Amino acid sequence: MNETKGDGANPVRFRHALPDGELSGLAWPAPEKPRLVFIHANGFCASAYRQMLGHLSTAFDILAPDLRGHGRTHLTADPDQHRSWDIYAADISDWLGSLDRSPDAFAGHSMGAIVSLLSASRLSRPVPLALVEPVILPPVFYLMCQGPLRGLMRGRVPIAKAARRRFDGWEARSDAATRYARHPTFRNWAPGVLDDYLEDGLAKSEAGEIHLSCNPLWEAANYEAQGHDIGTALRQQAGSVSVLKAEKGSTIVRPRALTSRGIGIDLMTGTGHLAPMEAPERVADWISGKLKNPD
Repeated sequence: MNETKGDGANPVRFRHALPDGELSGLAWPAPEKPRLVFIHANGFCASAYRQMLGHLSTAFDILAPDLRGHGRTHLTADPDQHRSWDIYAADISDWLGSLDRSPDAFAGHSMGAIVSLLSASRLSRPVPLALVEPVILPPVFYLMCQGPLRGLMRGRVPIAKAARRRFDGWEARSDAATRYARHPTFRNWAPGVLDDYLEDGLAKSEAGEIHLSCNPLWEAANYEAQGHDIGTALRQQAGSVSVLKAEKGSTIVRPRALTSRGIGIDLMTGTGHLAPMEAPERVADWISGKLKNPD
C-alpha cells in the first residue's frame, strides 16, 4: 500500500493496486492502536467522514477506503453488470490481504455498513462491527434481486430513479459547492462537512469539466444491486454487531432481521439517515463506545 505524507491530525492518502485499477482512501495512522476499517455510504467517499473519523483517530488506527466507483478510487464500475455489494467486499478482501496486519474492527454507514458486514464475514477471525444505518430491506426485495427476475428492478426503485436524474456537470468546483449548499439535503450537516465531501466527491474530467466522482448511473445501480446475502453474512460473522438507527428517514426498514438474531439497535435522536454528517462527534462517540465495549 502506497501512502502520501499527512500533517498532524490530518489523514494521509493511500493507494493500492487491484487487477482492474487502483483503490484509494484516507488513513489516520496509529500503529500502536487497534486497526479500524471504516466504509462510506453509496454516492459518498471517505473524505465526507473526515470530521467523524478525526474524532475516532485518538483511539484507532483508521483506514477508510473509497469504494469502487467512488471518490479517488479508479476501478471498473459498469452499472449494467452490477448485481450485488459483494463486489465491494471482494475489493476490500483483496486489499486487506496485502496489508501488514488485519483489521481489529469494522464500521460503516448505510451501504458501507453492509459492505463492512460482508467484508468481515470473509475474515479468518471474528471482529466487532459498528454499523450506522445499515440498509436492511424486506426479504422480497432481496429475493427479487437474487433471482431471474432481477432485471425487473431496474428503473422501478424510486431512489435509483432520482439518482439517475441527478445533476452532474459544472464549469468550476465553486459552482458545484454553491448548488449543494442550497440543497435541503445538506442544511443539517455540521459546518465544514460539505467541503470535506466535495474534496473527493468531485473530480475534473479530461475536458476540464467538474463531475461527481460517483457517476449517478453507478449510484443508481447500487440501490438496485441487492443480490448480496445479509443473512448468511450475519451467520458467518461471529464477532459482536452493534447497530445505530437514526430517528428520521432510517434505512433499517426491517429491524426484526437484526433483533431476531439478538442484535440490539440504538436510536440516535435528532438525526436523519446522514447522521455521521449531521452529528459527526456523536456518531464517533457511539462507534468508539461500541467497539471498546462490545455488547
